[in-house]
Amino acid sequence: MPSISVPWSDKGLSIELPDNWSVQQTAESQLRPGKEAWPVRLAAALNKPDTALPLGKLLGARPNGRIVLVVEDITRHSPVSKILETVMREIRHANISDDQVEVVFANGMHPPMTEAEAAEKLGPEVDKLKWRNNPWHDRNKYVSVGSAGKIDYLVDKRVAQADLRIVISAVCPHLQAGFGGGFKMIFPGCSHLDTIRPLHRLGLTRRAKQMVGTDAEKNAMRAAIDAGGKLLDAYGGVTFAVHYMLDDNDRPVHIGAGDPISTQRMLAKQCSIACGIITPAPLADVLITNAFPRDFDLWQSFKAVANTRWAARPGGVIICLSRCEAGLNGMDPPKWPLSAAWTRRIVRWLGPEALCSLLLRLVPRLAGDAGFFVRMGLQTIHRNPIFLVARSLHETGANFPGLEVFPTPEDAFAAAEKLLGSDPQKVTVFPAGGTTFPVPTTGPIGGKPI
Repeated sequence: MPSISVPWSDKGLSIELPDNWSVQQTAESQLRPGKEAWPVRLAAALNKPDTALPLGKLLGARPNGRIVLVVEDITRHSPVSKILETVMREIRHANISDDQVEVVFANGMHPPMTEAEAAEKLGPEVDKLKWRNNPWHDRNKYVSVGSAGKIDYLVDKRVAQADLRIVISAVCPHLQAGFGGGFKMIFPGCSHLDTIRPLHRLGLTRRAKQMVGTDAEKNAMRAAIDAGGKLLDAYGGVTFAVHYMLDDNDRPVHIGAGDPISTQRMLAKQCSIACGIITPAPLADVLITNAFPRDFDLWQSFKAVANTRWAARPGGVIICLSRCEAGLNGMDPPKWPLSAAWTRRIVRWLGPEALCSLLLRLVPRLAGDAGFFVRMGLQTIHRNPIFLVARSLHETGANFPGLEVFPTPEDAFAAAEKLLGSDPQKVTVFPAGGTTFPVPTTGPIGGKPI
């Protein structure tokens, strides 16, 4: 009987597959393990950045300035507390007081951080520094730094008016922007809803195409993010980036510092090499994608599906494994009377765009909070049935239209067999679907709609 093993909490999870399924690929990244001495490399990067003045000189030129640290929220597993130790040592060495420093969580539309979550993320610095969330509902707390295309870039006032902004984030594959990092921590991380909406719509065309892993030059969302970053720095202050790639134990492997755009490009190239995995032809009948390490809630877990779905053939089954420890985490999907099977039928009859427009009219709040999630979800369901293995969601009865939720992998496998039949099935496994993506053997990534 074939079996697979995937990361799961602090332990691995071993799963036996049906007898007629055969694993044709286990798509693992080529990231080498990070070294224990990574804080030393981080300190060196701050003092000798790739594309900017050293952080110490930037701080020294602003002795009375206001410093904003823009950091990731609890949905990311970066070792922010240890990184802050090094960054704050530089800030205090420049004789800048803690009162001049503010931490802003770049949570965009994510649920706000609680005090306990902030303490977990910031470590000992939580008692020394002011911190807050992105207030994306309150228009009065934002200022426009300019417009480009159809986007008015509304940034948190105190972030926009800071003398120095230090953005701290990992660079990993992103379902829309190609790769994370750079000014994405500001747009949409520290942006108002009226900026977040059009950013999320970029790249979501009527026909789905792969955006994860695309180069910046070919990615509409990344181009818009960088345009906003240039407007922000022209508006006032300077932005300095601290970027890194993480191994499976959340230790930085590659570290870069300096200008946000060029540093992000450098890390994205490394990420493409390590996390982009060439997929064999023909594509899989069954794609098993583990949401690790983006398995915090349903919103984040779905990214593993969006990242890796291109490794499954049209009509093939996608099975997503997720601990989903935070459940829906503030998401409030509409009450949906139809089964997942009937929802898929309707999506295929009407098309994802028509059904999305209908849903957004019937439930107006979705247009602001999660319209892009609905559109991408429907496009994915149109191409592939999606089975989500998340015991936490199954026990509470939580679901999302079109997603079938199961308590165990075996239950999902049985449903997949019922759908696909008893013929032999080719299986592709992504053990860390939250941070890896397929590279097709035919055609350019992001080029031809599927």
